[in-house]
Amino acid sequence: MSTELSGQNKHLFIVSELFYPETISTGYIMTEIAKELAENNTVTVIAGPEFYEEKEHKGPKNLEYINVIRGNYVRYNKNSFFSRIYGVISTSWKMMRLMKKHIPAHSEILMVTNPLILFVLSSFYVRKKSWKIKLLVHDVFPENLIIAGVLKSNTSFVYKILKSIFKKAYLKMDTLIVLGRDMKKLFLDKTKGASNITIIENWADTQNIQKKKLPDTVPNFLFAGNLGRLQGLHVLLKALLATKNHPYTFTFIGSGAVENDIIQFISQHTLDHVQKLGWLPREQQNEFMSKATIGVISLTEHMYGLGVPSKCYNLLAAGKPIFYIGDQGSEIHQLISEHDIGWFAEAGNPKQIEQVIIKIVKSNNTDYELKSDNARILAEELYAKDIILNKFSQLF
Repeated sequence: MSTELSGQNKHLFIVSELFYPETISTGYIMTEIAKELAENNTVTVIAGPEFYEEKEHKGPKNLEYINVIRGNYVRYNKNSFFSRIYGVISTSWKMMRLMKKHIPAHSEILMVTNPLILFVLSSFYVRKKSWKIKLLVHDVFPENLIIAGVLKSNTSFVYKILKSIFKKAYLKMDTLIVLGRDMKKLFLDKTKGASNITIIENWADTQNIQKKKLPDTVPNFLFAGNLGRLQGLHVLLKALLATKNHPYTFTFIGSGAVENDIIQFISQHTLDHVQKLGWLPREQQNEFMSKATIGVISLTEHMYGLGVPSKCYNLLAAGKPIFYIGDQGSEIHQLISEHDIGWFAEAGNPKQIEQVIIKIVKSNNTDYELKSDNARILAEELYAKDIILNKFSQLF
């Protein structure tokens, strides 16, 4: 099944639950990587369901030069725990069957860690099929299951069994692609110093997202993206309540598991300076980011090494100073410390979050503009889309 076409090098396979026409982060990222690899290779994608992201208008179903194979999947509610567990198991099983059917032996595969069971299942076939799987780690298992509350303790018998299973699966991968320095450190510890770990960050869309003059108003904080359990938003909301008498506004954009909690909290405490908007298309990023003074990235505590929010890089592209709530030493904390692009508060520390919000509000326009310029320069010099996508091309 390996194809040798004029000007093309290899037949590569991409495996991702989320893919075009889905445009939320993982779907968008895997689609753009596929387009890059398809410029010089034949690319076939094994994809999950199209209904993960609910929206009224979708683009054409097919991408030129990319063959997308999907199964018949059961619709599930990603915000319902039991429905999501069923959906993940069902989707993983059906995608594994498609992989066995359509991916021949000795193939090179780029796979992402969603759905979570799939790369474990595929690891059992690595030797049998002589597959070379390059695993893009967006979620770190089983550690994420503790943070999400699915498992209660990292000393439990179930956790220890899962940790052993996932470790063996990771070690069977040809390459582990991680998103930042903290993730690499975590995987070096998990795998006892494996040599097949490489860092490829998410990219900043410096072509489609422009840096605009910061708004000449009271500071407006923007949190745009998944409103999920791993974002630590309940702690952030308490800080917004405690600082309600200071001159700033705060906007939430997106959807997720704690969306209704945010709406209720705003209403219950009459937070007139906070608004919650629904999901907005990626194409409107320029518009809604231009209204923000500061971009907010928030994670719950103990997320060190478990992920780097992709929104960071487009905030950099837009020249937005960043207020990051997370763990000490994590990738974004390091960027803020090294490049003077924003402010940091420790996750799970509402008092410190309050203090930093007040510090930001009291900052002057000169400080905002300096951090804004630094952010855009960083995006252009280190994280521009062509720079990052070229790293994926070099892997193959």
